[in-house]
Amino acid sequence: MHRRRVIALVLSGIFPGLGQLYNRQLLKGLIGLALGLALSWLAGRAAPTDPYALPGAALLVPLCVLLAVWSWSIIDAWRTASR
Repeated sequence: MHRRRVIALVLSGIFPGLGQLYNRQLLKGLIGLALGLALSWLAGRAAPTDPYALPGAALLVPLCVLLAVWSWSIIDAWRTASR
């Protein structure tokens, strides 16, 4: 494995967009960071304050979208670093 690919993969695993910034893809990285921050904020706002309450769709939707964005970020960083 190439060291550059591993670093990009780890950075994207820490937070979406970091691997793209490492790969010098400024626009993709900033979009990934913005989406990650916005979706994390939305999920935090939608989380129930009662510890015994079940999470609703208002929480699950941003979390699912965040998971998709994060997965894309990891895969894209890996593929881009290998070029």
